Amino acid sequence: MSEEAIIYIGNKPPMRYVTAMITAYNQQDVDSITIKARGRSISRAVDVAEITRNRFITGLETPAIEIDTEQLPALDGGTRGVSSIAISFQLPGDRETFEWEETRPREETPEVVEPKAEVAEQTQYAISDVKGIGKATNEKLEKAGVDSVESLASYDPEALSEKTGISAKTCAKLVEAAKELIK
Repeated sequence: MSEEAIIYIGNKPPMRYVTAMITAYNQQDVDSITIKARGRSISRAVDVAEITRNRFITGLETPAIEIDTEQLPALDGGTRGVSSIAISFQLPGDRETFEWEETRPREETPEVVEPKAEVAEQTQYAISDVKGIGKATNEKLEKAGVDSVESLASYDPEALSEKTGISAKTCAKLVEAAKELIK
């Protein structure tokens, strides 16, 4: 009997959903995987599909994509339309089990007031990938010499605020978002 695995995308980091896709792929009774998302999670769903297809399970065919507008109850008693997406992968029946490759463990980034001049290992993320960083914030960070996710994650929010002119509250959110991204 063939089954479909459905993965609902929310606010968790994309790699959690990639792991769920790999787990579903390894289940031999599953013949398709569908990723579903609504509203702001749509871009994360696309990221999950592309990360999985391009980095981990490279044999997946181009997915079938369905877009829709779902009617959900609104606070005022009516309904409101919310965009949704379903990305479906048909799995080959003769697939091998995917196994994680051994990678060297990432070193912990120490908590420091000022970032180190050199960062030994950079991640694949750009500073603009950090949640909450737009064009203006990116420019302020660049002027202050913050040019990587790792250096942002190592800052004390108060020191970053003084250096960039961004509020301490916003700096605290940016530092936390950078730490979450490099986990």
